[in-house]
Amino acid sequence: MTITKKHSTRPPLQAANATAEQARARNSMLRERFPQRAAEVHWPATSRSAEEVVRRLTAPPFLPAAKATRAGRRRGVAKMLDWLSSLPGDTWQERWACSGVEDLPGADWTELSLRFLSQQAGSPSSYVRADLSTGLLLLIAGDVIRPGLPWMLTRTHRYLATIMAEVCDPDGFEQLVQMAAAQPHSSKDAQIAATRIAVLLACKGGLIRDITVGDCVELFDTQRRVHIRGGQHKVDFYLRLRTMGVFPDDAPATIRAFGQALGQLSIEELVDRYPIRCRPIRNLLVDYLRERQP
Repeated sequence: MTITKKHSTRPPLQAANATAEQARARNSMLRERFPQRAAEVHWPATSRSAEEVVRRLTAPPFLPAAKATRAGRRRGVAKMLDWLSSLPGDTWQERWACSGVEDLPGADWTELSLRFLSQQAGSPSSYVRADLSTGLLLLIAGDVIRPGLPWMLTRTHRYLATIMAEVCDPDGFEQLVQMAAAQPHSSKDAQIAATRIAVLLACKGGLIRDITVGDCVELFDTQRRVHIRGGQHKVDFYLRLRTMGVFPDDAPATIRAFGQALGQLSIEELVDRYPIRCRPIRNLLVDYLRERQP
């Protein structure tokens, strides 16, 4: 007589722990094998004078067809450079890092620059905030500044992929467009993936073909840390880059093979996964959780 087992036996705790330890060891090995690119301190575009930056960012390929858009871009670049020039540093990147902008999530960063501009010229006009956003977009696309990944992922980037495709890497983004055309049912996925890839270029520099597996892992870890939701949308950019042949042949088929980021998140990192706009409330939560921690 054949006896059928009705319930599967739960694996012993020791065996489960051993499996988890093996997974952590494998993830650690993969991360060492595919490191991220280190952030550069100096590069040519960030060391140029204000006059050179304005001249470059108001000429082709940065020059749009519409005259109104040209004027807005010119104003935005000039205002951003005026503000950054008031900060300490030898390069635009150093001044950006000193500004404290990346402590402010989302669109709140404009408060710092608006405060300076209002002191310089009285109450700023209603369109200045839009000019600043345009100016920032051009400074990023022109590789004048490279914001940090955590801060970039707290913001929406409606035009980032578009302008990066125009001025940074037309051929690379055209490959993404062709890939999306072959799968018209996933146009939203393609748009999100293109924006994620544009964010990597904005923060790391270079072209799409320069993106490394480690860069993607860093982006994936950062998405978890700042609490970006999205399921498959969070990893689709990696799959598209792999299909394009950007990665070496031995790159894992999925970014999930790298597992969770190593190490425990700090209290500040845990709180900052949520878009809390009010800084005092955010600090209060940090202090409370630190007081209550074991």
